[in-house]
Amino acid sequence: MIEVRDRVVYTVAAFDVAAMRAMREKQLRELVEPGRWNAKLSPGGLVDCEYLVQALQIKHGHDRPELRKTRTLAAIRSLRSCGLLSAADHDTLTRCYIFLRRLIDALRMVRGDALDLAVPPKGSDEFQYLAHRLDYASGSDGLQRDLDHTMSAVIEVTRLLDALDGRNTD
Repeated sequence: MIEVRDRVVYTVAAFDVAAMRAMREKQLRELVEPGRWNAKLSPGGLVDCEYLVQALQIKHGHDRPELRKTRTLAAIRSLRSCGLLSAADHDTLTRCYIFLRRLIDALRMVRGDALDLAVPPKGSDEFQYLAHRLDYASGSDGLQRDLDHTMSAVIEVTRLLDALDGRNTD
Protein backbone atom coordinates (compact mmCIF):
# COMPACT_ATOMS: atom_id res chain seq x y z
CA MET A 1 0.00 0.00 0.00
CA ILE A 2 2.82 2.43 0.87
CA GLU A 3 4.54 1.69 -2.43
CA VAL A 4 1.37 2.55 -4.35
CA ARG A 5 0.99 5.82 -2.43
CA ASP A 6 4.60 6.73 -3.10
CA ARG A 7 4.31 6.03 -6.85
CA VAL A 8 1.15 8.14 -7.12
CA VAL A 9 2.00 11.03 -4.80
CA TYR A 10 5.76 11.39 -5.01
CA THR A 11 6.33 11.64 -8.74
CA VAL A 12 8.76 13.75 -10.73
CA ALA A 13 5.83 15.63 -12.27
CA ALA A 14 5.54 19.28 -11.27
CA PHE A 15 3.26 19.93 -8.31
CA ASP A 16 0.22 21.93 -9.44
CA VAL A 17 0.02 24.71 -6.87
CA ALA A 18 -2.69 26.48 -8.88
CA ALA A 19 -4.96 23.42 -8.63
CA MET A 20 -4.33 23.20 -4.90
CA ARG A 21 -5.15 26.90 -4.51
CA ALA A 22 -8.37 26.41 -6.50
CA MET A 23 -9.38 23.52 -4.25
CA ARG A 24 -8.65 25.65 -1.19
CA GLU A 25 -10.74 28.54 -2.56
CA LYS A 26 -13.62 26.14 -3.18
CA GLN A 27 -13.43 24.97 0.44
CA LEU A 28 -13.55 28.57 1.63
CA ARG A 29 -16.59 29.37 -0.54
CA GLU A 30 -18.55 26.23 0.23
CA LEU A 31 -17.61 25.24 3.78
CA VAL A 32 -16.90 28.42 5.74
CA GLU A 33 -19.87 30.34 7.06
CA PRO A 34 -19.46 34.05 6.28
CA GLY A 35 -18.76 36.18 9.34
CA ARG A 36 -17.43 33.30 11.44
CA TRP A 37 -13.86 32.10 11.85
CA ASN A 38 -13.56 28.33 11.49
CA ALA A 39 -10.48 26.98 13.28
CA LYS A 40 -9.98 24.33 10.65
CA LEU A 41 -11.13 25.84 7.37
CA SER A 42 -10.88 29.64 7.53
CA PRO A 43 -7.78 31.47 6.24
CA GLY A 44 -5.03 31.03 8.81
CA GLY A 45 -6.62 27.84 10.13
CA LEU A 46 -5.41 24.27 10.44
CA VAL A 47 -6.01 23.37 6.80
CA ASP A 48 -3.63 26.10 5.65
CA CYS A 49 -0.89 24.56 7.83
CA GLU A 50 -1.62 21.10 6.47
CA TYR A 51 -1.77 22.23 2.84
CA LEU A 52 1.59 23.95 3.12
CA VAL A 53 3.25 20.92 4.69
CA GLN A 54 1.68 18.53 2.17
CA ALA A 55 2.63 20.74 -0.77
CA LEU A 56 6.26 20.79 0.34
CA GLN A 57 6.19 17.03 0.89
CA ILE A 58 4.74 16.38 -2.57
CA LYS A 59 7.12 18.81 -4.26
CA HIS A 60 10.27 17.38 -2.67
CA GLY A 61 9.25 13.88 -1.57
CA HIS A 62 10.31 12.19 -4.80
CA ASP A 63 13.97 12.98 -4.15
CA ARG A 64 13.78 12.96 -0.35
CA PRO A 65 12.00 9.88 1.01
CA GLU A 66 12.54 11.13 4.58
CA LEU A 67 9.77 13.67 3.92
CA ARG A 68 7.12 11.01 3.36
CA LYS A 69 5.53 11.30 6.79
CA THR A 70 1.85 10.82 7.54
CA ARG A 71 1.86 12.90 10.73
CA THR A 72 2.01 16.67 10.25
CA LEU A 73 4.37 17.49 13.12
CA ALA A 74 6.79 14.76 12.02
CA ALA A 75 6.64 16.15 8.49
CA ILE A 76 7.35 19.67 9.75
CA ARG A 77 10.43 18.37 11.59
CA SER A 78 11.59 16.54 8.46
CA LEU A 79 11.10 19.63 6.31
CA ARG A 80 13.30 21.56 8.73
CA SER A 81 16.00 18.88 8.89
CA CYS A 82 16.11 18.82 5.06
CA GLY A 83 16.54 22.60 4.97
CA LEU A 84 13.18 23.23 3.31
CA LEU A 85 11.89 25.25 6.27
CA SER A 86 13.89 27.92 8.03
CA ALA A 87 14.21 27.65 11.80
CA ALA A 88 11.75 30.54 12.17
CA ASP A 89 9.19 29.03 9.79
CA HIS A 90 9.57 25.64 11.48
CA ASP A 91 8.96 27.17 14.90
CA THR A 92 6.01 29.24 13.69
CA LEU A 93 4.37 26.33 11.88
CA THR A 94 4.88 23.98 14.83
CA ARG A 95 3.54 26.48 17.38
CA CYS A 96 0.53 27.39 15.24
CA TYR A 97 -0.29 23.77 14.39
CA ILE A 98 -0.23 22.75 18.06
CA PHE A 99 -2.32 25.78 19.07
CA LEU A 100 -4.93 25.08 16.36
CA ARG A 101 -5.11 21.37 17.28
CA ARG A 102 -5.68 22.29 20.94
CA LEU A 103 -8.30 24.87 19.92
CA ILE A 104 -10.16 22.34 17.76
CA ASP A 105 -10.08 19.74 20.54
CA ALA A 106 -11.43 22.33 23.01
CA LEU A 107 -14.18 23.41 20.59
CA ARG A 108 -15.25 19.79 20.26
CA MET A 109 -15.38 19.44 24.04
CA VAL A 110 -17.23 22.73 24.56
CA ARG A 111 -19.83 21.90 21.94
CA GLY A 112 -19.91 18.14 22.11
CA ASP A 113 -19.85 18.31 18.33
CA ALA A 114 -16.94 17.35 16.11
CA LEU A 115 -18.28 19.26 13.10
CA ASP A 116 -18.88 22.81 14.34
CA LEU A 117 -15.42 24.31 14.53
CA ALA A 118 -16.43 27.96 14.26
CA VAL A 119 -14.97 30.02 17.07
CA PRO A 120 -17.77 31.64 19.09
CA PRO A 121 -18.01 35.44 19.14
CA LYS A 122 -15.70 37.18 21.60
CA GLY A 123 -17.62 38.22 24.69
CA SER A 124 -20.09 35.34 24.48
CA ASP A 125 -20.42 32.87 27.33
CA GLU A 126 -19.26 30.14 24.97
CA PHE A 127 -16.07 32.09 24.14
CA GLN A 128 -15.42 32.60 27.86
CA TYR A 129 -15.89 28.89 28.47
CA LEU A 130 -13.56 28.08 25.57
CA ALA A 131 -10.89 30.38 27.06
CA HIS A 132 -11.32 28.66 30.42
CA ARG A 133 -11.14 25.23 28.79
CA LEU A 134 -7.84 26.22 27.17
CA ASP A 135 -6.47 27.41 30.55
CA TYR A 136 -6.28 31.11 29.74
CA ALA A 137 -5.71 32.73 33.11
CA SER A 138 -6.12 36.11 31.44
CA GLY A 139 -9.53 35.05 30.16
CA SER A 140 -10.92 35.71 26.75
CA ASP A 141 -8.55 38.60 25.93
CA GLY A 142 -5.58 36.23 25.93
CA LEU A 143 -7.40 33.73 23.76
CA GLN A 144 -8.43 36.42 21.28
CA ARG A 145 -4.87 37.73 21.12
CA ASP A 146 -3.52 34.24 20.43
CA LEU A 147 -6.22 33.56 17.83
CA ASP A 148 -5.36 36.76 15.97
CA HIS A 149 -1.63 36.12 16.20
CA THR A 150 -1.94 32.50 15.06
CA MET A 151 -4.17 33.34 12.11
CA SER A 152 -1.76 36.06 10.94
CA ALA A 153 1.30 33.85 11.44
CA VAL A 154 -0.20 30.96 9.45
CA ILE A 155 -1.18 33.29 6.61
CA GLU A 156 2.36 34.72 6.60
CA VAL A 157 4.15 31.35 6.58
CA THR A 158 1.98 30.07 3.73
CA ARG A 159 3.86 32.57 1.55
CA LEU A 160 6.19 29.61 1.01
CA LEU A 161 3.59 28.31 -1.44
CA ASP A 162 4.39 31.27 -3.68
CA ALA A 163 7.91 29.93 -4.14
CA LEU A 164 6.48 26.56 -5.23
CA ASP A 165 4.27 28.38 -7.70
CA GLY A 166 7.15 30.44 -9.08
CA ARG A 167 5.76 33.71 -7.70
CA ASN A 168 8.02 36.42 -6.40
CA THR A 169 8.04 36.30 -2.59
CA ASP A 170 9.78 39.66 -2.03
